Amino acid sequence: MRTIPTQPSAGLIAPMIDQHEAQASRAYLLREMRYTGVLKHVAEDLAKLESALPHEHRLTAKRLQREVGEVLETDTMAHVEQIMESMHDGYLRRLAQDFPTLTPTELRMAAFLRLPMPSKEIASMFSCSVRSVEKHRERMRKKFHLAPHESLTMFLASRV
Repeated sequence: MRTIPTQPSAGLIAPMIDQHEAQASRAYLLREMRYTGVLKHVAEDLAKLESALPHEHRLTAKRLQREVGEVLETDTMAHVEQIMESMHDGYLRRLAQDFPTLTPTELRMAAFLRLPMPSKEIASMFSCSVRSVEKHRERMRKKFHLAPHESLTMFLASRV
């Protein structure tokens, strides 16, 4: 008679934890990037509206633009990199050491691809086209010397 274990084995728990951490990281980064996108749109709309506003409201619009600009000046992508580094224990730093030809943009993309994130979502966060993301992926595959059948996402996820 076969017994059924009441608790999952340690070999099953680690992938579940890794998957949960990746999902949480992805959700946090997406939220962060969406907030940044919203703030950019608010700043753009305020700039468009400013000339149409009565004089007494222009000062408020300018103040709001300045505040939004200050928030955006904190370099969101650098902040995201710091988050990724702290969550993944120096992953990007080690990747940059192992592959010194990677550009800063490719390193940022590697962080998102590791989660994994689709090219469409990455493109919206980088404010570029999906085609640009695909070209970066292609260049990264060459730099990592990956064979056509090897997955870039799996390669990045397997590196510790």
